[in-house]
Amino acid sequence: MTWFRSVRGHIMGMALLAIVPVATGAISVHLRLLRSEPAANARLAAAPTQVNLWFSQRTELAVTSIKLRSGSGAAAVERVLAPLSRATANDAPVTANVGAALAPGHFEVVWRTMARDGHVLNGVIPFDVGGTPTQR
Repeated sequence: MTWFRSVRGHIMGMALLAIVPVATGAISVHLRLLRSEPAANARLAAAPTQVNLWFSQRTELAVTSIKLRSGSGAAAVERVLAPLSRATANDAPVTANVGAALAPGHFEVVWRTMARDGHVLNGVIPFDVGGTPTQR
């Protein structure tokens, strides 16, 4: 009986070792934001004319949204940046034009997207325009 428990323990251990690389590989294939322009917490001398978001996978543009938020609390103003575009290359960013020039102050890019596998991801990218950071 002791021999059986020992063999069973070894088999279960080997099975777990076989599963772990598969599980960790699955985690790394999920959609994630690689970088952005403007970058998170950037202090820009001039207002950006575009927002660019690079993702680890090609996103579904039809269900992607990018908004620009200014102000905070009850005084916050949020506007949708549209239309969104992306070049045909797989590593091309999702791009949105900002439109009217931004006055100095604190802003946040609020985004939401979905990968082809249905994985939904969203986030907020804060940045400041002008020489002095605005109180938040």
